[in-house]
Amino acid sequence: GTRWRESQPMATYLMVIGAGPLVRTDLATTGCIRTDRASCVAQSVYVLPENHDWMPGPFASAGAIVGLFERLVGPFPYEKLAHLQSATRFGGMENASAIFYASNLFPSHRMSDGLIAHETAHQWFGDAVTEREWGHLWLSEGFATYFATLWTRESKGDSAWHADLARIKQQVLRDSVVATRPVIDSTQTNYLALLNANSYQKGGYVLYMLNRRLGDSAFFGGLRSYYAKYRDGNALSDDLQHELERSSGQSLGQFFDQWLRRPGVAEPTIGWEYDASTQTISLQVTQDPARTYELPLTVEVTDAAGAHRRVEVNLPAQPQATIALPEKFTARPAAVRLDPDGVLLARIHTP
Repeated sequence: GTRWRESQPMATYLMVIGAGPLVRTDLATTGCIRTDRASCVAQSVYVLPENHDWMPGPFASAGAIVGLFERLVGPFPYEKLAHLQSATRFGGMENASAIFYASNLFPSHRMSDGLIAHETAHQWFGDAVTEREWGHLWLSEGFATYFATLWTRESKGDSAWHADLARIKQQVLRDSVVATRPVIDSTQTNYLALLNANSYQKGGYVLYMLNRRLGDSAFFGGLRSYYAKYRDGNALSDDLQHELERSSGQSLGQFFDQWLRRPGVAEPTIGWEYDASTQTISLQVTQDPARTYELPLTVEVTDAAGAHRRVEVNLPAQPQATIALPEKFTARPAAVRLDPDGVLLARIHTP
C-alpha cells in the first residue's frame, strides 16, 4: 500500500486525493522557488494521456506565478504544488498543494494562466490563511481575484492590468447581489450562494482601491504580516484591517465598513462652480445620509486652451459637503472631469 504524510496543517475542506490514469509533467524550476524550509518546491501537472502532448502549455508560467506571490506575500506554504486535470464541479478548486481544474478545459485548450494564478494565490489566501467564518469568504476569493490581476500586470503590462480591473469593476456595477447584500455576509446560510460577485469581483476590487490608498509598501507590508501571523490558521476581516492599519499608520474603519459591510457602491452627486473673484473651483457633493462614503477623488480640469491639470481631494463621509480644489484657476475651465481613470467603485451623478 501507499502511505502519505502531510507535514503542514490543512483546513479539512482543502484535503483531497487524486487517483487516475494521469501522466505527470514536471515543471521547470527556473528561478527556483524558495521556502522557509530552504528547499525547492516542485511543481507538476497531471493530465489524461491524450492531453499530455501540449503540456506544459500555460503551466509554463506556474513557477513565475509562485515566484511573484512569494515576493509579494511570503514563502509558499506547502512542500510541493501539483496541478491536476480532474472532475471538479468548479473551473478550478484550490485544494492545498493539489489544485484541481475542470477536465474539459484541457482537451479544448481553454486552460489559462489567469486561472492558474487565481488558484495558486489561494495557496496563501484561503488555504494557509483560512477565513474563520464563511461570511468572510472574500478573504479567499477577493484575494485570488486581485492577485490574478497582479500576475496580469507582471506578465502582460499595465495596460492589460487596467483592462482586467475595468472589466471587474463593470461586473460589480451590474450585479444584483452586490446591490442588495454586503461583501461580509454573515446572515447568508446558503454558503454556496457566497460564491458570487461580492466575494470575487467586489472583494478583489476593494483590495485594488486599498492598494492604491496605502501604496505598495504599506499594503504588501500589511499582507506579509497578516500572512505570517495567521498562517496555518484562521482569520477574520478585522484581523486583516488591524495588520494594514499597523503597516500604514492609517485608520481604516470607515474604509472597511463602507466597502465591505454594506451593499452596493458609492453613488455621490457632484456638481462644480467656478468663482472668478477668488479663481477657485468648488465641488458640491451630496450623498444618501444612510450610506455616505469617504472617497479619494481625482479631478481633471481642462482650461480654455485645452491643457489638463489634475488635483486630488478627499470627499468626506457626509450627506452634504462643499470642497474647494487646492489650486487657483485664472479662467473658467472648459471642462471638469471627476475620477477620470474610473478608479472608484462608484456611479458619480451630476446635478
